[in-house]
Amino acid sequence: MEIKERINVNKKTILPIVLSIALLITAYWGYNQYKEKQRYHTHLVNDFQRRYFDLLSSVQTINTDLSKLLVSSGSKENMILYSNIWRNAYNAQEEISQFPMKHGQLQKTEKFLSQLGDYTFAMAQKSIKDENLSQKDRENLEQLRGYASTLSVSLNELRDQTFSGKVIKLQLKDKPIEAKENPMQNKFIQFEERMVEYPELIYDGPFSDHVAAGISPRLEGKKISFEEAKNIVKKYFGNVNVKADSKEPGGKLNTYSLTAYKNEKNPIYIDVTQTKGYFATILNNRTIGKPKLSKKQGIKKANEFLEKIGFKNMVSTYTLTYNNALLINYVYKEDDVVMYPDLVKVKIALDNGEVVGLDATKHLTSNYKRQLKTPAISIEEAKKKMGNRGKLDGEGRLCVIPTKSLQEIFCYEFKVTYKEETFLIYINAHTGREERILKLIKQENGTLTM
Repeated sequence: MEIKERINVNKKTILPIVLSIALLITAYWGYNQYKEKQRYHTHLVNDFQRRYFDLLSSVQTINTDLSKLLVSSGSKENMILYSNIWRNAYNAQEEISQFPMKHGQLQKTEKFLSQLGDYTFAMAQKSIKDENLSQKDRENLEQLRGYASTLSVSLNELRDQTFSGKVIKLQLKDKPIEAKENPMQNKFIQFEERMVEYPELIYDGPFSDHVAAGISPRLEGKKISFEEAKNIVKKYFGNVNVKADSKEPGGKLNTYSLTAYKNEKNPIYIDVTQTKGYFATILNNRTIGKPKLSKKQGIKKANEFLEKIGFKNMVSTYTLTYNNALLINYVYKEDDVVMYPDLVKVKIALDNGEVVGLDATKHLTSNYKRQLKTPAISIEEAKKKMGNRGKLDGEGRLCVIPTKSLQEIFCYEFKVTYKEETFLIYINAHTGREERILKLIKQENGTLTM
């Protein structure tokens, strides 16, 4: 009897203890879930703010450079302005494509930025020939400047709300948000409405900047964990503190977004792919000092960097020097065939040779084992297709070039000099048809293709 009473007492004592422990475990789990969600939300806010201010900076610079073009009369100065506008228009388009907006809501804005960049490249051809801007050219540039100014004003008006995180918080709501409730969506809708009168511009931009748009990533292989991604960053950057607000991959390429700190004032933003652990992007916005390295030394640093992080068989095709840094475009080469769609951009600081920028997203999206058929015409037959158009520099080479319709063409590439001007001519390796002609423009700070 006494034993039964003791058992009953023990049951009465143990049950509340067990329930209390279960309650504590549940509360602890709930708290951890809350903190994880909060960290993820903070990551979204920080990532959005970074992209937003990069966009704002690019649009403000575009607006300023368009204003300068309207009063500039020097072809050399114009070429620098044209290349700056193209680069910033491309950067702005990249940033805006990542904004948390519904598909199609920014269609006209993205189109404006895309055509602005390509149009300024087409206008650069006139500058090279020392042709003055026509009245129609000035009218187009004035209209483009007006739209850039309007976009800049709209973005500036959103600045305080972006700092507070209000914009991204609204965007993260579960229910659809009306434009009147969402300041960012509202501003872009207003801007899109003003684009009704936007002129269709005729241009012929360089094919390297139409690569990978709308293509699903082809990257395949083993998937790595968040901790493995952190270790990859530490292996390359050395003694750095690596932080992340979310351990989950995201974006088109499924990348882990991390921030490496050599010191608190110099964050380095890095994206590492979940598949195979490649660096997709690196952004280090540190101030770059007076150049101490030559262009040749900068290219050597970039070559070594690409080898180290696993991008093999890359060849440089384009360089541009600006703001004490060297920007180099690389493309993949396989079996002596240059694959122009597989593009990687590397930015080297010329004060110490440090890599301060990388964009490998196009390469990681487009690169795959291509089953190229044997050319139907020989290189000698392809040369004959060109006729007598000038002096041929070198023997030519095989390459794959992208088209605006997201297809690829197998070509012979020939470098030709005519009346002290240099061109790249692309002859279809199967049909013998001329596919493209690009003009190489050598400037003080780099080489452009038109």
